[in-house]
Amino acid sequence: MMKKFFRIFTVGVVLGFVDSIPLFFANAPLFNMIAIVVFWLVAALMMTRTSFVRNSLLDGLILGVLLMSPLILTVTAVNPKDFFPMLLMAVVLGPLCAWSLTKLGVRIP
Repeated sequence: MMKKFFRIFTVGVVLGFVDSIPLFFANAPLFNMIAIVVFWLVAALMMTRTSFVRNSLLDGLILGVLLMSPLILTVTAVNPKDFFPMLLMAVVLGPLCAWSLTKLGVRIP
């Protein structure tokens, strides 16, 4: 059980840091970068127990975009130019998250 949690945690943190790289170069507040890391931790945890389709890449795309949507809408209300970069990160990292979790054996296929 602890081994699975560590794998989920690792995938979430790695993807959170990857998603934070553009924020770092844009001089975003540290709180925003921490929020993205926490988001990917929660998304990775959700992806281990949620499955819409049998294909992990497509499932990750669906879950990544669905989970990121409220955050995208909230941020876009304040800064409209952030809509596409945030959506792009969900489209790229969502499938990568589900695929990674599947390969590590912690995701329901």
